[in-house]
This record gives sequence, C-alpha cells and structure tokens, in this order.
Amino acid sequence: MERDNEVISLKNIIIYYLNHWKLFLTSGIISLVIAILYLILYPKTYEVMSVVKIQDEKDLSSGGGISMGDAAGLMRSFGLGGGTGGSINIDDEISTLKSNSLLSKTVVELGLDVTYEQPFSFRTLYDDSPVVVYPDSMFRKNIDQVLDFQLQVNERGVLVKMRETGDKFTFDKLPVILQTDKGSLAICYRDSVHKETTIKLNISIMPTSWVAEDLSEDINIEEYSKTSNTIELLYSDHNKNRGKDLLNTLLRQYNEQANLVKRKDGNKSQNFLDQRIDGIIDQLKETERLIEMYKLKNRMTDIEYDVMFYSEAIKTYREKLIELEAQKYMVNLIEEYVKNPENKYKLVPAALSSGAGESDKSSPVALYNQALVLREKTLKSSKEENPLAEVEEKQIEKLRESVIVSVENASKSLDVVMSDLKSQEQAIFDKMGNVPTYEREYLDMKRQQEILQGVYLVLLQKREEVALSTEGGRDKGFITDAAYVKHKPVAPRKLFAAIFMVFFTFGIPMGYLFIVNRLKELLDELKRQKSCK
Repeated sequence: MERDNEVISLKNIIIYYLNHWKLFLTSGIISLVIAILYLILYPKTYEVMSVVKIQDEKDLSSGGGISMGDAAGLMRSFGLGGGTGGSINIDDEISTLKSNSLLSKTVVELGLDVTYEQPFSFRTLYDDSPVVVYPDSMFRKNIDQVLDFQLQVNERGVLVKMRETGDKFTFDKLPVILQTDKGSLAICYRDSVHKETTIKLNISIMPTSWVAEDLSEDINIEEYSKTSNTIELLYSDHNKNRGKDLLNTLLRQYNEQANLVKRKDGNKSQNFLDQRIDGIIDQLKETERLIEMYKLKNRMTDIEYDVMFYSEAIKTYREKLIELEAQKYMVNLIEEYVKNPENKYKLVPAALSSGAGESDKSSPVALYNQALVLREKTLKSSKEENPLAEVEEKQIEKLRESVIVSVENASKSLDVVMSDLKSQEQAIFDKMGNVPTYEREYLDMKRQQEILQGVYLVLLQKREEVALSTEGGRDKGFITDAAYVKHKPVAPRKLFAAIFMVFFTFGIPMGYLFIVNRLKELLDELKRQKSCK
C-alpha cells in the first residue's frame, strides 16, 4: 500500500511539473540564448605554458672542470666546496617567481598596468591597440587607485575625458603629454598603426603592485615532479602574444634578478678572497724566509737526506778509524819489537813492517833489515874481530835508532789522524743528537707553510669558482621550453555552457515552483489559523 502511495505521489509531482512546461520552455530558451551569447561573445582564451629547470649554483663548481689537486679534499673537510651539488628548494623559487616585486618589473616592462578596451567589448587590447600610453616613473610611484579615462582620436583632434572627475583635455594630434597630479602620461600612436585612423578607447591605469597581485593569482606554477628541479608555468589569456610575452619576460627578469644578486655576492666574495689571498701570500713569503734562514744557520738541506749523509759519513769514519787502529797496533808492535834489546840483531818481520806502511826499500825498517842481513853475511865469512863487522854494528845501531824514531813519529802521526777523525765523528754524533730538535723546529715551520699553502689553494679555487659563477653567463632558470600556446582553447567551454543550460532550464523553474508552493502552503496555513480564531 505504501509502495502504491509513493508511485502515485511521484506521478503527481511529474504531472505537476509537466503542467508548467511553458515555464521550463521559457527557461530553456533563455539559457540557450545566454549560452550562445557566451560562446560567441566571450573571447577565446588559450593556455600558455613554459617549462623551466632550476639549476643549482653548486653544480657550477663541479661542472667547470677545474681541479686544484689536494685543495679539493681540504675544501671538502672545511665544507667550502668540492662536494656534491646542494639541494634546491623549489617552493622558494616558485615564491620568487610569484613575488610582487618581480611581477611588477614584468608589468612595467610590458606596460600591463595600462589596459585598452574598445567600447562594448569583452576583450582587452595588447599589441593590437592603436595607441600606447607610457606613464612616467613618478606617475607609477604616486598612483594609488585606478585611473580611467576615455580617448577619442579623429580628424578634429584628440579628446581625453576623465571618467571619475569628468575633466576633459583636448589636443590637436598625437603624440601628446598629459599632465596629472600624479605625474605625466605620454600618449602616442603604435608604430604599426596608420596615423589617420579614428580611435575610441577606454583606458585604465592601475598601480603596478595591484596588477602584479592579480597576475600572481592568475599564473599557475607547479612542480614537474617531486624528484626533479623542473617547474611548469601556466597562464591563460585571450591574447596569445601577451601570454607568451608575459611568461618569457617573467623568466628573463627572474634570471636577471638572480644574476644581479649573484654578481653582488660574487663581488663581495671576490674582494674578501683577494684580501685574504694577499695576506696569505705575505705570510707564505715570511714563512719561507724563516725556513731559508733556519736551514742556512744549521747547514741543513733536508732532514731525511741529512740523516742519510750523516750515517754514510759515520760509516766512512768508522772504516778509516778501524784501519788506522790496525796500523797503530802494527806500529806499536814494531816499536815494542825494535826497543827490545834481545831483538837488537833480529830482522823486523815483514808482516809488521808491511802493516806499518814500511814496505818501501828506502824506509828505515828496510835499511835496518838490509844492514842486519849484511852483518850476518860478514860474520859468517870472517871472525868476530873483523873491523868491518864493528863498522856494521855501529851502522846497525844508528839505523836502529832511526827505526825507533821513525816508528815513534808514525805512531804520533796516526794518533793525530785518529784524533782528528774522532773529533769529526763526534761532531757528526753531536749534530745527529740535535736532529730531533732540528726536525721538530723544522717540521713546525714546514707545517705552517703547508697549512698556508693549503689555504692559499683553497682561496684560489674558491675565487675561480666565484668568478666562473659570476661571469660564466649561466642562468639560474634554464628554459627547457619557451612560452608556447596550447592548441585547444580553455574558454569558452561548451561543457560549461551545457551545464549552465541544464541547470538553468531545470533547476531554476523547479526551484521557483518549489518556493511558490511552499509560500502558498504557508499563506494557506496562516489563513486557516486566522479562521480558527
């Protein structure tokens, strides 16, 4: 039973609305007219797109191909560069692109603070405007509200009528300079326009910051992806050239502003680095001079090579001392042997004489041995009382004394030579004993020199990076795709017109009938309550 009631109620509703088909038809016709007017009169709007890659400034140091050897590691340890490129905050770059100051520069360059409209037109003119208005810098600085005026140009002259005050200004012909309380306006023909054309335009001049504020909302900037440094700029406009000029100029202004900031920072860094490099060079010169004086004072060349030289010298001295010690021992044996009375008429052994360096036939030992041999022959060939033997004995006695003196002199000579060698050896030992002190003091100065050299290389590399980054001509925003117009217009949209027609055709009449019925019921209820009273 309830189901039947619901069906009857729905039928009643449908029949009720069908009884008012004229209202729906009228609404449909009105919505159709409005939709057709929208599709015809609303200017075609196109979407302009540009793709930009934000380049990291730190990529410049690694991409320049400059290497400073050990300085790179030192720089990485100090956190001054030489590592991987730093991260880019895309949100910061987007906020810079949409900043009011940057957009204001773009507005001023393109003259977007001045809008030109033909009467009864929905579209604003850009490069197709027959005239151009140039506000001076004082006007743009002082204007704080919209200035509207109408411009008429015909064969009778030029008429400028202020919309707010109604003031009129007449001129013979363009170009003209219009003086206002805010500043001056220059009005002239566009170069491509025929000078005798009749013109009637409504012109509005807005503060540049207001136009920049509107553009900040109209320009859509999105990340290409979360893992890239690429962004997309989208802007919709019915004038294709204005849309492209806007995005291209905005990106150029962005790069110029980034380069200006980079140059300012680079100049400050260059001045600081130049001062530090000059100071480091002076310190290096002073340290190198101290090292030179220290080496000259201590007769040093290089600690490592000096130690090797001392070791070789000590080895040589040791060998000579051992040789001299052996000679001294042989000389002592000869001296002991010769001085012994029992060996008065005995030959000096050849081993002893050769060890003493007395192998020469003219040496005292050789002559002494010859005299002994001759005496031995004389004694064998004659009796002991032979006068010749006595002479030979006296000669042997003298030769023996000569040998003793010669041996003593040789011993003294060896002592002198050995003493000299030992003193030289001791001097080297003393010098080697001071080597740790020399090495420590030398290493302190050398370490200071190496630190200064490392800092010098770091500063040089940093100066080259700053110079390359400042003057390298590399834009922060690399334009992957310059501004281009998409093929399909984004307005007017047929879908929007169809949705509007459906809503207006059915929604408005149904809402009207619903409200009328509710009001009627409310009035009937009021009448009933009054009649009951």
